[in-house]
Amino acid sequence: MIGLLNLDTAFDDATMENIIDEAINLLNLFGTIDLPNMVGVAGSKTVGLSSPQQGAVVMVTKTIYKEFYEDDEGSMTLGGVAISAPAMLGNSQIMKNVKESARLLYRRENSMEVSVG
Repeated sequence: MIGLLNLDTAFDDATMENIIDEAINLLNLFGTIDLPNMVGVAGSKTVGLSSPQQGAVVMVTKTIYKEFYEDDEGSMTLGGVAISAPAMLGNSQIMKNVKESARLLYRRENSMEVSVG
């Protein structure tokens, strides 16, 4: 994901995994969705997601990275999960993007296919 989002090459995999898990947690919270968190050894964790789920996770991950890491010049600490819920929930840009991503994903995952004929 570091390459996909064109992030600083000094950004490590374990920190990215923490951001991805936080993105998944927020999507689960606001979208009433049950996405799994990453599993495995830090630095090489994986998660199985559908294409729409991946899209939502990428959107929220980029938002978290941009609003906390990039704009605050690296002041967030996700390795020890020092990113605080009040700080995140109080950031209107993050909340707008998370809620919209969760809404779209929920709608996609709960749409009913109707066959007529």
